[in-house]
Amino acid sequence: MNKSRFAILCGLFLASHQAFAQLQLEPEEERPLHLQVSGSVTHDSNLFRLPSEVDAQAAIGSSDKSDNIFRIGAGGKYEAQVSRQKFLVEANVDDYRFQNFDNLNNDSYDGRGEWKWQAGNFWDGTLGVGQRRSLAGFANLQQNIKDMIDQGRAYGSANYNLHSHLRFTLDLSWYDNRHSADSQKIFDSRVDNTAFTVNWVTPAQNTVGLQYRTTNAHYPNRDPVTTAGLDNAYWENEYNLVAHWRASGASDFVFRLGHTERTFDQSPTRNFSGPTWRITYNWQPVGKVGLELATWREIAEFETLGTNYVRSTGFSLAPTWSITPKTSLRAKASYVTDKFLGDSGIVVVTNSREDKGRIYQLSALWSPVRQTNVTLALETGERTSNQQFVDYKYQSVLLSAMRIF
Repeated sequence: MNKSRFAILCGLFLASHQAFAQLQLEPEEERPLHLQVSGSVTHDSNLFRLPSEVDAQAAIGSSDKSDNIFRIGAGGKYEAQVSRQKFLVEANVDDYRFQNFDNLNNDSYDGRGEWKWQAGNFWDGTLGVGQRRSLAGFANLQQNIKDMIDQGRAYGSANYNLHSHLRFTLDLSWYDNRHSADSQKIFDSRVDNTAFTVNWVTPAQNTVGLQYRTTNAHYPNRDPVTTAGLDNAYWENEYNLVAHWRASGASDFVFRLGHTERTFDQSPTRNFSGPTWRITYNWQPVGKVGLELATWREIAEFETLGTNYVRSTGFSLAPTWSITPKTSLRAKASYVTDKFLGDSGIVVVTNSREDKGRIYQLSALWSPVRQTNVTLALETGERTSNQQFVDYKYQSVLLSAMRIF
């Protein structure tokens, strides 16, 4: 975290100091503690996302590419309302066990603490910190390597309501990512984000505004594609038109449309400049059915030698159906095209790489008793590419249960 952004975060604390003068403890029943236990079993037909032409025995040490993954988890959330301030602490811990590839067994967790502050009638925002540990996915790695990612994060925001129709928002966040596998430490990163938004707010709380976002990413370990190593550090600037609009009681529309520029200090041939967007539409005309449509064109991180981002363009469709008050169905189909634009020019094979992915999901949720959920989810996916040895297909089945008390 650099000194200027640290100073801004301290400023958020100072700007919200008036909130402490308003502290009055609420009754005990207003500060609920929620605990949960959960478990799941997943069967994945192609855990490491290997292409069919690759010898699985040579690649992962087994001719069987599938595995059964068992998970047991526990967690809790505590919320405290103190006058106009709200404090939240939550944490979840999961134990994963793999039947075939037990070298991947791991304990993962995710925790955060957050303060939703309010000072007077014009200032409000959030301050929070968190820590997460999880096993990296295998879609890009395609190897039997256990890579645990530790991510620390801090974030803060401040909203100033100039009057009933005009709101200014400052958002700050910092991420520190660390990989446990030696071969993946080149992807360790520190990412600082700053966004400033001016929104026009209607009496119905619909918003339309302009946003500027900047990102500064550092990679302490150089990419070993050259003798001296390649520095993947970059600056990214984004200029957006943003809106959140509830067109009716049944329709909710969220969009971000803008222009993104990413520049690299080293190998400027990797620079990107172009339009980006994300548009989401939710439709729920009656209580039993719903539909979510989304489309996007964004810059996405892609961790592999010689490149560290792709231009991802896609769309998704997700209908839902509440069959009974205790049973519901959800389906989702998504299609995405990843164009590799972050190539340094050194690794020639990725110069014109283009991947296309399709994922189809169907899940059923059953609540036999209050605060108990049972989920059965089916998923099939595939990736095709104009490069060799990166295609794959897989199918997975998940059965999970959760109890909240």
